Amino acid sequence: MLINCPKCGFQQPKDKYCAQCGVDMETFRPAKPPFFQRVLGNPIVPLSILIVMVSGIGFFMYKSGQENLQNRVTYLKSSVQIESSASSPASTDEQVLSASGDVPSPPPPPTSTQSTEVASMAAASESVDPTAKSLVAGPTPAAEKPKTAQIVVYYAEVGRGMLGDFVNSSRGTGQYLSFNDYSAGILPGINKALTAPTVKILRKEQRSLSQKSNQWFLGWTDKRDPSRQIGLNTYFEVNDMEAGNLRGNIEILRTWREETAPGVFEVQKRTFPAIFEIGGETGFFMWGVMPRRSNLPNEDELVEVDVYKILRSPQFRSHESEFVIFVEFERSQ
Repeated sequence: MLINCPKCGFQQPKDKYCAQCGVDMETFRPAKPPFFQRVLGNPIVPLSILIVMVSGIGFFMYKSGQENLQNRVTYLKSSVQIESSASSPASTDEQVLSASGDVPSPPPPPTSTQSTEVASMAAASESVDPTAKSLVAGPTPAAEKPKTAQIVVYYAEVGRGMLGDFVNSSRGTGQYLSFNDYSAGILPGINKALTAPTVKILRKEQRSLSQKSNQWFLGWTDKRDPSRQIGLNTYFEVNDMEAGNLRGNIEILRTWREETAPGVFEVQKRTFPAIFEIGGETGFFMWGVMPRRSNLPNEDELVEVDVYKILRSPQFRSHESEFVIFVEFERSQ
């Protein structure tokens, strides 16, 4: 019977001592290799190191993308994109605030390529005179398939539970951002979301993308002074359309009567910008731009505009629902 020496590996007939190195083969016990050698010899260790490295690179790329998106939105927030069709000065008690806290400079007058639906934004009066106010809300286009590419904007009331599902779905794309007072993100399955339970569409706006930018105002205006308004101004700009996807930015300019001190109300402007890339079954949503109260002495005329009926919703007032803006891209036929 042949055996191998446990020390030198020499093969010989079974015996107590090795014929080559002389070691007692029955009592000899090889020394354990160094710890690091045993660790490196384990195939699981290099595999684990590789997984950690790949995960680290992926996390770094994700954070870089988030920071880039955050920087782009911050850039948008640094300047108001909403354009004005009139340059009438604001009243002395009006404070104009941007989302970043800076006071924006007066917007430039519109050019011939800008939307004819641009409404000037200025201070609203302290009280509502029913005989002097008229509603401003453009007609809702008929629901039909577009002949050219268009953007579709939905203003809706959404239950808190369903909104939570939308937020989780958006976070899964890595394209969801939450700011101090509003949030926005990419939403997969936009068509399914629009017909989901507890989603109530208040208004639908369809705009052709034949123009690079579109703008419209929803709210009420003083009939005697059209520059005095309360409501939301929606501004949309196309950056690029390629391979069935739309890249652009949307900005909501809110002109609202807000409480600046106990018992003191002033008309203020706040801007809520966001950027996105949508297409196919992917859309965009934004929430947190609508206050719970109008703070108007008489809000009857305001709530006659379909979007602001939410102000009379018990669920909205009790924080059980939210005002949400959805954006959908419909390609040309």
